[in-house]
Amino acid sequence: MKLSTKTFNLITYVSLAILVLLLLGMLTKVIPPQYYMHTLLVAIVIFILRIILRIQMFQQSKSKTENEK
Repeated sequence: MKLSTKTFNLITYVSLAILVLLLLGMLTKVIPPQYYMHTLLVAIVIFILRIILRIQMFQQSKSKTENEK
């Protein structure tokens, strides 16, 4: 699956916004303490997704530069 830079940036910024909202929800006690583990799990999944997408973008750009040679 090819991923454009624009899509990658959009996913990155949206995921960061979600993480900031989760953090603010925890700090302002909007998210009850019994859901902190669920919130942490969502944050970890988003972080892993971002790592996978970054690796995919790196491999995609690497193959593009090899094809140009």
